Amino acid sequence: MTAIELKMSLLQEVMSLEDEQLIKKALDSVRRMKMAAFGKATPVEKPADDYAEPTKEEILAGLRNALQDVKDLREGKDVSGKFMDARKWLKTLD
Repeated sequence: MTAIELKMSLLQEVMSLEDEQLIKKALDSVRRMKMAAFGKATPVEKPADDYAEPTKEEILAGLRNALQDVKDLREGKDVSGKFMDARKWLKTLD
């Protein structure tokens, strides 16, 4: 098997898992194997348990703030560098 075929096979096996705890164990195992193979050259990632889903209120507050920033920009108010001209941004990609 080629490396690509092996990767696809691994992905298919992982995608077939349904139990969240089993998925976390598989992910931790892969990360441990990666660290053992490459040492400290690969960055250590945070455990999956550190992530907390944002609440509905937090999401709505973020949207409200973003829309207020757009409104302020249209009115010519200072938005303290929250926006960048699209042409400038495209030039940064070169």
